[in-house]
Amino acid sequence: MVRTTIYLPEELHAGLKHLAVDMHCPMADLLRKAVEETYKHELGDLRAAQKAWKSHLKSPGKAVPARNYFANRAKHA
Repeated sequence: MVRTTIYLPEELHAGLKHLAVDMHCPMADLLRKAVEETYKHELGDLRAAQKAWKSHLKSPGKAVPARNYFANRAKHA
């Protein structure tokens, strides 16, 4: 895990602090869950792209044309 610093407005910080106490969990857990949920599609796309790139580097001859990739992606969206 990587440590990072963010600046929150005082009202938001106070609200999260109370919510964390009510839910019996660290405020950091609330923030991690909120970020994951908010960006789950984008993070999923990024992970898929990284996996595809690694696969491409192993076998560049098996590359799929961009048109085919985006057409297939549009079908599953």
